[in-house]
Amino acid sequence: MIRQTIIASTTLATLTMSGTASAYLVTAGQGQVSVNALTAAGYYDVTQGTPLISTPQGDCAAAGCMTFEQVDGPTPLKGFIQIRYLDFVNANFTGLYGWLQFDYGTSNITQQDIIDSVNAQAIDTGVYALTAEQAGHPDSQFNDFLPASMTNSNNVYFNWFPTPQPISPGLSQVFTFAWDFENYSPGFMPGGLGITGTGGVPAPGAMALLGLAGLASGRRRR
Repeated sequence: MIRQTIIASTTLATLTMSGTASAYLVTAGQGQVSVNALTAAGYYDVTQGTPLISTPQGDCAAAGCMTFEQVDGPTPLKGFIQIRYLDFVNANFTGLYGWLQFDYGTSNITQQDIIDSVNAQAIDTGVYALTAEQAGHPDSQFNDFLPASMTNSNNVYFNWFPTPQPISPGLSQVFTFAWDFENYSPGFMPGGLGITGTGGVPAPGAMALLGLAGLASGRRRR
């Protein structure tokens, strides 16, 4: 798998997204579900015990710009990543985001099907599924600064508000984003559904957008 870094803005956090294309907030702030509990339940640790670390970067770092950390490549339908934030600045905070990039294959499942299934339970879970056009600050949606490959209909973003928020200065607590789509087939022809990328998407702020003229990216193979 490949880890990729893209300059984006503001933050991330603690979510677990689970089964039947629904999302569940199973951890909050310092009260983390244990990795042992997740692995015992059959979740695959995509980050292999080493949390991704998002750091301030770019001309807009003082306004909350952080690196967007992702793992690129085929990913199990039931898994989790962990991520931490360094010197997080709470500027124009719009919550934290997890990200999954789907390959719908021959399943006939669509982006809207997944969004509708997740949001049908959002009142209980506190987790909302969004398109790139819907995610982020009203003055700075994700499709304003992310590459086209991350803003098309294969991509779904999951928003929630952790308690407490990532802390500054220094490294934040570890946040966990987990998902389970192994049994997702809401009346559709099963087959071919896959996940081809996951990561933590920092929430953009209006002020941070001013510093996003140059989008830098780097990759490192795991």
